Amino acid sequence: MSNARSATVKSAARVLEIFEYFDETRRPVTIHEAAEALGYPHSSSAALLKSLVALGYLDHDERAKTFFPSIRISLLGNWIEAETLPVRHIHRLMQHLSDETGCTVILAIRSGVHIQYIKVLQGTTPIRFYVKPGTRRLLPFSTIGRVQLAALPTAKGSQLIKEALSRNPEAAAQSQAQIEEELTGIRRRGYAFYTGLVTPNATMLAMPVAKTRAGEPVAIGIAAPKDHFKDRKRAYIDLMKEAIKANITEAAGNPVSPEIKTTKKS
Repeated sequence: MSNARSATVKSAARVLEIFEYFDETRRPVTIHEAAEALGYPHSSSAALLKSLVALGYLDHDERAKTFFPSIRISLLGNWIEAETLPVRHIHRLMQHLSDETGCTVILAIRSGVHIQYIKVLQGTTPIRFYVKPGTRRLLPFSTIGRVQLAALPTAKGSQLIKEALSRNPEAAAQSQAQIEEELTGIRRRGYAFYTGLVTPNATMLAMPVAKTRAGEPVAIGIAAPKDHFKDRKRAYIDLMKEAIKANITEAAGNPVSPEIKTTKKS
């Protein structure tokens, strides 16, 4: 690959990471803040941010020396969610789960043999695990990845498990048969719940939330330290099921059922 081609791809990736950074911070930021958060050279960050201002994607406050997405950004993708997912207001669903649980809330899709976190609301519990949007994990070794596998046709899921095991045999604490047995339980229950599958002491509860127009499953998960789920697991399962059902009902154009059950975090 030529140097010019490499630079072009790298710049494109950085632009998208800048947009994801704003989605997470939701406030004006300086060049220094963006460079520190994303690990870019100060000069590169300055050039990218100023270019995006010139293109109309960012606003620049010269007095405060800060940058913030323009209305052009908010208008760009408004149509995509409605066309891609039968679940409207996906952010509202995620925010509701965040408000009620304090957990990190993750929306994920399958990318080949990986699960990819496409949107993340960071947790607010005293001890929490930071998860970066764009994170990818092999499907069988992730709670939300197993939800995705369970939603696929059995033959397709088996093929993906086999491929994942071949790519990372050291991480395979379970055989293919054991993982497939776990998927059967996930299909029966309608959710996956594991502790330490990716990070020691980290617990995640995940459920299918929708399918894309291409028929690919989309899943949502809430994650926090193990102790946070103590005495809350059943309530959080009910909360997620009610919230997902309410959003699907609304997306279908039907009246939303009375009130989503709330389980205030303590």
